[in-house]
Amino acid sequence: MRYELDAREYKLLLNPDRFGEVSADTSAGNFWEEHLKPLIDTRLGSRNGGEPRHEGRFTERKERAVRFWDTPDCILTRIDLALRERLPITADGSSDARPEITLKLRMADLFVVAETELPGSRDDARTVFEEDIAPLEVDDPEPDKHSVIVPAKRSIRSRFARSTKQTAEWNASQRSLDGLRLLFPTLREVVETWGVPFIADTALVSGPKIRELAYKGTRVKLGAGIRGKFALTLWYFGSEISVPTVAEISFNCDIIGGDMPGGAARRALVLFLGMQSGLGTWVNSEHSSKTALALPGVCGRPSG
Repeated sequence: MRYELDAREYKLLLNPDRFGEVSADTSAGNFWEEHLKPLIDTRLGSRNGGEPRHEGRFTERKERAVRFWDTPDCILTRIDLALRERLPITADGSSDARPEITLKLRMADLFVVAETELPGSRDDARTVFEEDIAPLEVDDPEPDKHSVIVPAKRSIRSRFARSTKQTAEWNASQRSLDGLRLLFPTLREVVETWGVPFIADTALVSGPKIRELAYKGTRVKLGAGIRGKFALTLWYFGSEISVPTVAEISFNCDIIGGDMPGGAARRALVLFLGMQSGLGTWVNSEHSSKTALALPGVCGRPSG
């Protein structure tokens, strides 16, 4: 099994209320121009010759319908799998396309993830192996608390992810563990490896219906040919698009030949730590996981 990473992605949850003050398009542009670009200048400085390290604008906008799935007793979540359905939405709010189905294994152990085979059965199936980097923080364990606890010195938490996405039919008759196995042939083996019985007719249930707005087109030059490609993602639970429920800013860095040169890696780290501490009230202080908020039933809630 290949151990070389395809990419590293740095993810930071933002305060969704800040994106409800004006339209989403305007908020996205303001966030980039007034907050993220100045922070890049401050933390990373300019390149040789005075060229800024940031480039582009949030000109690429996609709207999609998103749902996450699991069994009623959270089998997938319990073994660090996440199942996402994503469907593009047209300008009139409809879509006749087949959904994109993604199955992702994500956990802190590099070698377990690297050794896990997760192929798809469709011709367009594509598998990637990435490092997901988030702030070092945990949900407050106190009952009824809605906040995260962060260390005095900001740091990062790495998890490794192997994910496969493919387009496929996804109707009610296919929403079971066995239906999912037809799309991802090694699913039974992966589940049983963790000592969990694979009961083929176990139904899959979905979390809330989400309308997703995703903005792309901005980048940061980190050196040695490495660029961080930003994505601003807004999730709206329900049919109304007014104030998002979830907001996230991320930047993805492709890995060249399995390597990320030290200078580029240091700049990416400096920028990400600076985003955590330098964006003020734009940073989310209530949740540590975007996906956990979208899972069905109790699957996204911490146990204990």
